[in-house]
Amino acid sequence: MIRPRFPHRTRIAVALSTAVAALIIAAVIASAGSAQGNPNTLNLVSKTQDRIGFFPHHKPHQGDRFGFGDKITGDDTGVDRAVCTFIGKKPLCNIQAQLSKGALSLQGVLPTGRPKQLPIAVTGGTGDYDGARGTAIVTQVSASKTLVTVNLVP
Repeated sequence: MIRPRFPHRTRIAVALSTAVAALIIAAVIASAGSAQGNPNTLNLVSKTQDRIGFFPHHKPHQGDRFGFGDKITGDDTGVDRAVCTFIGKKPLCNIQAQLSKGALSLQGVLPTGRPKQLPIAVTGGTGDYDGARGTAIVTQVSASKTLVTVNLVP
């Protein structure tokens, strides 16, 4: 499959959103079952999966959609999948992570640049992570690798 060529900023935003989603979901799933009253912290690494996703074949416009997937390692393992819609010039991304004990949902508006630390909301979960909530802080290390620190609240 031939992938369209996006501007560098768009590719970074896609990679960042993918990594963030994967890490946040993995962190929430791994730590939600052990939450007692204090927030739990989970450290994850998200790596972009080749040939997973879809992208517009032109410079993105408002309303255009793209998707991606990542492999998650670290304190927990699994995969994530995301679908993003451009709202103005920034993508609003919905991310689902499937890990060993359940699923996590995340949502956030991603910047078009390369922020040092990007907060993403954990909006819910299923299985052992039913009702998960918190914030994931995403730091992009490279175009295909992202570090995610997930802080869950009881």
